[in-house]
Amino acid sequence: MTIHLEKLRFPVGSCGPLVLLLLCGLLQFLQSPFPDAFLYERAAIASGQWWRLLSGHLVHTNTAHLLLNSAGVIALWLVFGRSVLLGSSHLVAKYLGLVVLLSLLISGGLWFWFPDVDNYYGISGVLHGLFCFGAISELSQRRWSGALLLAGCAGKVAWEWAAGPSAATGALIEADVAISSHLLGAVYGTLLAGGCWIVQVVQKSRRPVSGNQYG
Repeated sequence: MTIHLEKLRFPVGSCGPLVLLLLCGLLQFLQSPFPDAFLYERAAIASGQWWRLLSGHLVHTNTAHLLLNSAGVIALWLVFGRSVLLGSSHLVAKYLGLVVLLSLLISGGLWFWFPDVDNYYGISGVLHGLFCFGAISELSQRRWSGALLLAGCAGKVAWEWAAGPSAATGALIEADVAISSHLLGAVYGTLLAGGCWIVQVVQKSRRPVSGNQYG
């Protein structure tokens, strides 16, 4: 049986998440020969190891942590599919660009506003940002379920700050849950999506009206 590779097609919007999962898996594998070389570590960043601002979001404390967040990446794709706010062209680049931007913004937020966070692993903060970005994207299409999703994420983050991080999740990942990254991710994801929405509205308002015009 001959398989024609050119006929293989991935579901729309899935290539970006798949590349992200491959990157996370690769860095997790590299942690064995290079332990603690990729996590967000405040002292190491201060000494000039700037790559940790990004790579810290792509590595995880253990396999359970990686699988948990990988499930989150897949779940977000299943819920939101392709975000309208990212447009229809260069989807992989735009998705990964959003992940990189969220990662760097969250790292910056941890650095300036949460100096007590010395070490950080995982993409959960970015997932909160992607979730809020997707919810705003739903609202931009007048799907009011987006408002409920956004409210749900806000409620989750507020509950974490009121009740503290989940002890069960902490035991599973063998580390404290960094709820500060969840807050930052949700805030930045909402702001970035809101900015994209405004840009799209402005662009649409500037498009010439098609059709015949009579004086």
